[in-house]
Amino acid sequence: MQDRFLFIPVFFEGLASFLSPCVLPLIPAYMTYLTGQSMEAMIEDQKSRKTLIINSLAFILGFTVVFVLMGAAATKIGSYLLRHQHLIRRISAVLIIFFGLFHAGWIPIRFLNYERRLQVRRKKQGLLTSLLIGMGFSVGWTPCIGPILTSVLLLAANTQTLGSGMLLLAVYALGLGLPFFLLAVGIRYLSKYLSLLNKHMGVIKKISGIILIIIGILIYFNVFARLAYL
Repeated sequence: MQDRFLFIPVFFEGLASFLSPCVLPLIPAYMTYLTGQSMEAMIEDQKSRKTLIINSLAFILGFTVVFVLMGAAATKIGSYLLRHQHLIRRISAVLIIFFGLFHAGWIPIRFLNYERRLQVRRKKQGLLTSLLIGMGFSVGWTPCIGPILTSVLLLAANTQTLGSGMLLLAVYALGLGLPFFLLAVGIRYLSKYLSLLNKHMGVIKKISGIILIIIGILIYFNVFARLAYL
């Protein structure tokens, strides 16, 4: 029952991953990979925009499948640790707070800033290729979105059922994928705002880090379980 209270913060963690400095600035590049067209062509040509919308759905599905499988694995592992669930919950909370401090820039850790970029040749992609790019996205960018993703996996490991853990990662993928899809649909009108978001990346990182810290504190004091009881 208490797992449902995690959906909203986990959705915002997905949104924070989209706004991270290793994802947001490269959204135009990924859109180029998915269509084989320049940003200018996608803005002006209706056929290119239609291709972008269709392929972006396959792209989002690709990383959603991988994240949901991660959630299933985390939940399965967590089911063997139920006898120590209170200790695990506190350790998970401390780690989430730690990742929040790192993401906000208050604890510098060099190796967590490393990233692996997905290399894709610039040509027109089909649905299957877009799906595979999405799966590669979920794996290739994990070192960069790792602090946020790890916190969600820790939450999944503490859920009560396998389905809850998988659903939690699906909600995270929704938070990450929804703004990407909306940007693909409204690229003619929204592309100019990407540069504005990039200018405020420091503030965005701090806000998402603070959200992680708050979630960690709530988990440590078992607030979500108390809300479920009420």
